[in-house]
Amino acid sequence: MKKIKKNGFTLIEVSIAVVLIVLVGTSAIASLRVGMRTMNGTQAAAVAASAIREFREFTFQDTIDAMDLRDETVVTPVLGDGSAMPGVAGMTLTIDVQAVDDIDPTLSVDITDSRTRIVTVVAMSDEKQLMEALWLIAEH
Repeated sequence: MKKIKKNGFTLIEVSIAVVLIVLVGTSAIASLRVGMRTMNGTQAAAVAASAIREFREFTFQDTIDAMDLRDETVVTPVLGDGSAMPGVAGMTLTIDVQAVDDIDPTLSVDITDSRTRIVTVVAMSDEKQLMEALWLIAEH
C-alpha cells in the first residue's frame, strides 16, 4: 500500500489560529485605547497646569481688594500678559478667594478682619474637573 501524504491544515487547526489572532488583536486594540485615553488625560492635565500657572502670573501684582473682586468668578484662561491662551478651547477657571486669619491661615475670617487670602483655582473642561490649585496671598 502506498501512503498518501496530505498537505495543509485541518479545520480545527485553522479555527484555533483564527481564535488566537482575534484574541491578540482585541488585546492590542484595548491596550491602544487605554494608552490614548491616558495620553489625552495627561495632555489635558498639562494644559490645565499651564492655565493655572498663567492665571497666577496674570494676577501676581493684584492687590487683596482686586483679588476679592475675582471671588466666585469663572474666567477663560489667559497668558501672563492678559492675552487669550491658545489650546484651551472649552476650559474655564473657577476662582474662589477666601479670607483667612493673618496669623493662622487655617482659620477663616471675615474679609474686613484680615489682609490674607487663600486663592483656589479649579480648571474645568467639559464640566469635568481637571486640576485644582491654591495659594496664599497677603498684604501687610
